[in-house]
Amino acid sequence: MTFNESVKRAWASARDAATQMPRLTLGAFVAYAALSCVAFAGRPVPGAGETPSGALVFAANLATLLTWIVDLGFIIKIHRFVLLREGSTPLLPLGGKPLARTFVLGIVITLGLIASALLLYAILRPRYESGGALFGVIVGAVWIFISVRLSLLFPAISTGSRIDLRGAWHDSRGHFWNLFGVPFVALLPLIGCAIVALILIGAAGITPAAIASPAWLVLLAAGQAAANIVFTLISSASLAWLYRRYANRLPVPPEA
Repeated sequence: MTFNESVKRAWASARDAATQMPRLTLGAFVAYAALSCVAFAGRPVPGAGETPSGALVFAANLATLLTWIVDLGFIIKIHRFVLLREGSTPLLPLGGKPLARTFVLGIVITLGLIASALLLYAILRPRYESGGALFGVIVGAVWIFISVRLSLLFPAISTGSRIDLRGAWHDSRGHFWNLFGVPFVALLPLIGCAIVALILIGAAGITPAAIASPAWLVLLAAGQAAANIVFTLISSASLAWLYRRYANRLPVPPEA
């Protein structure tokens, strides 16, 4: 499977997942939009002059966490659709074990990235005391490298595998640029649309303070939810095809 074939298959699988699991896709959209409304309402808006209450801030933080859980569940379903041809049901495959393991893996990777940033800060600060930008670039590069090298774990866990960090690191060896490049290229149309939307918003003179009204927040939440759906469909389908291509020490998925 070539690079271009991987990108095309990702687009096709993302489309098939959305059309063959319409209720799941619509449910994820509604959940994203509702949670985004709460999250936006609990965040300070520059120029608005009002600070959200403590209860609203707590609700916004909770909504952010729930959005992450919904996103993980949606990702797992897309992986299983591409790799196992599983439909919308069951909503929580294997009794929710893939979701729990993916949640734990996300926390482990996040803590690992924070630890690596602190370690690099301790090492580089004495040498580059005024190099804040350079430090940010180095930390960002390390984070991307680690995340990409471990990315095959997510479709593996989605299909029922346990967390195997060594297996993921082994199977991704020598494939970094494909693992990074295929999802990136597949997402370029979405990235282009987002850039155009931002340019149009700026050209129209719409400011954060101007969209603080409930109607604007709902519209903004719906737009973000739609973007999240498309992003998750394409990126998850891309990673599923890459997993099918490179899985070796990790469990090899059945033929489609």
